[in-house]
Amino acid sequence: MIKKLDETSAELFKTWLHDSESTILDVEGKRYLIQPLQNIVQEEIESDPELKQLILQAKKDIANGNVFSTEDILEAIENGDI
Repeated sequence: MIKKLDETSAELFKTWLHDSESTILDVEGKRYLIQPLQNIVQEEIESDPELKQLILQAKKDIANGNVFSTEDILEAIENGDI
């Protein structure tokens, strides 16, 4: 379940957290473990320079309008172009 905090509560909550570390909160005697979610995909991209470069190039291609439809790719495959 995801809950959203209002601005004041969010600022207070942030003061309890430490970068990349788990935090235990005690609320009326009940303890809660709060830990950052890991973005495994982002970590993999950051750790692989070749993959990171491919993704950056893809973003540039898209921004420059250099895109192909599925139909275009299938046709190129059928024609032996790729």
